[in-house]
Amino acid sequence: MRVLIGILLTGLLLSPLQPALAIPFFDQLPDFRVRVEGDRKLQDWLRGEMEELRSSSSALENYEDPRDVGRYERGTLEKLLRSRGYYDARVRETVTGGDILYRVDPGPRYRIKSISFDMPDYLRSDGYALPLSAGDPLVASKVLDGVEAIETYLGENTCLLEIDVSYRATVIHSEAAARLEYRVAPSPEVNVGEVTLEGVTSVEPDFLRDKLEIGRGDCFSREKIDAARLRLLRTNLIAGVNTRISEPYGGLVDITFILQERRHRTVKLGVGYTSDQGAGVSAGWEHRNVLHRGEKIDIESKINPVQQSLRGELRVPQFFSDRQDFSAEAEYSNEERDSYLAESLTVGATVHRRLSKNRTASIGSELKFSEVEEEGARSENYRLLSFPLGLQWNTTDKLVDARRGATVALEVRPFIDLAETDTTFVKNTLVMTGYKTAEDWRYQPTLALRLKAGVISGIDNSGIPADERFYAGGGGSVRGYAYQALGPRRLIEEPDGTSRLSDPIGGRALSEISIEGRLRFSDTWGGVLFVDGGNAYADPSPNFSDLHWGAGFGVRYITSFAPLRFDIAFPLDSRKELDDSFQVYVSLGQAF
Repeated sequence: MRVLIGILLTGLLLSPLQPALAIPFFDQLPDFRVRVEGDRKLQDWLRGEMEELRSSSSALENYEDPRDVGRYERGTLEKLLRSRGYYDARVRETVTGGDILYRVDPGPRYRIKSISFDMPDYLRSDGYALPLSAGDPLVASKVLDGVEAIETYLGENTCLLEIDVSYRATVIHSEAAARLEYRVAPSPEVNVGEVTLEGVTSVEPDFLRDKLEIGRGDCFSREKIDAARLRLLRTNLIAGVNTRISEPYGGLVDITFILQERRHRTVKLGVGYTSDQGAGVSAGWEHRNVLHRGEKIDIESKINPVQQSLRGELRVPQFFSDRQDFSAEAEYSNEERDSYLAESLTVGATVHRRLSKNRTASIGSELKFSEVEEEGARSENYRLLSFPLGLQWNTTDKLVDARRGATVALEVRPFIDLAETDTTFVKNTLVMTGYKTAEDWRYQPTLALRLKAGVISGIDNSGIPADERFYAGGGGSVRGYAYQALGPRRLIEEPDGTSRLSDPIGGRALSEISIEGRLRFSDTWGGVLFVDGGNAYADPSPNFSDLHWGAGFGVRYITSFAPLRFDIAFPLDSRKELDDSFQVYVSLGQAF
């Protein structure tokens, strides 16, 4: 049964959402059909475009009579047909029983007869790589792509002060053809003169100037200026950037960046709820410019019925290199889990180095003092020294609500117990995520996938501190099961001669997989269907064939910062007297 449900849910998430799919709450307009005799591909494209326009058009809200809707949408169809090169198309609408039928006679498709350029001779080139050529259909999107291709080439290969590219299409109705001409307005080529910053009050100008990567004598480039503005904003110290370009003089122009600093202090408050851990609150304070060069102090406290923590971090950018950051961290934590009680104090430091745009490596050291007590055993004291090594690869578009891209994070962490030098082990963790959004489909579905695997080697399970073992289950793991409810358990003999399974004791290996289908019904509301699987193992060998599965659905309220998440999940492998019939999760941000 669990396999069948998993297959059905996975099939639903992976199958294309056809444009005809409708949710009654969002469909107030009359149904319609588009008929194009002899051209099914054009027919399907027109219908898909109409569905998309209906979902975002506010003008249609003013029409109640289906005939008025039909007349309005007839004009829309005619515009769509012209954008694909059908300049002689005819559209007729018929209203029957409140439904609308659009009959389309597309007529001949106009094609490009010739492509010419109107530009200064020194700008003429064979490197424009236009996405269309003579003989191709006159498609508006391809023509605009040609404008973009010329702008890109000029921006990368010239020093033009202004890049102004336009086009003119002359339609020849008697030939069902068109002449296409691209135009580039004349503009002088200049180099960069003086580069100055204005509006800086508390950040050291040299720190921001290093972010510009623009200097005197460089070839003038609007793209480089835009990239510099983006780097300034990414420091998290600047709220807004404008630029002022001087008039040319002697082949030079001066560039002034006009900055508006952000407030550098932030107070953070948060709440969350899960049915397995109860309600929780968090509070924090952040200062992003402690020593006036982007140094950040972040202090955060989290409190819920099973864990209380206080963490502080100092992060220093450009640590001995523009590509390196340094962070120092201290954290106190008190955990009251079903499987163990743990109180710990951790201090550590890490150096992060950007290897490329998408890759980051890290190396550090950490010392953790802890007292851990497991069920039926005496408490143990540990002084664990570790040296975490990390490698990350990230191509996602957003940090807290990714819609495209992928991530890979690998961490190798050797441990040695300074109190008992025989306690040495290595903890390895690999997490991979991927995101793909069909932006042209209705409700913009996103397929999200997460894989996680972990292995601890070098010591038996009983020798590893309980709070360092792997556990599965919960909102960030396998939804539908209680937090840390999955994995190996001990058999405990009771004084009366009976026996029972203990709470989970954790393991030396972990396997997890999650698949989500995310939909956006509007700018502020979305929905999710998901399937999670996972387990922890006493032996150090992850096994993706022996998983416990959970499935469910959720609602997302999309804020400007991150979506507010509400999920309900059900265990597909419910174990008698161990698992509840469902779990509820409320928090900020996507599950992964």
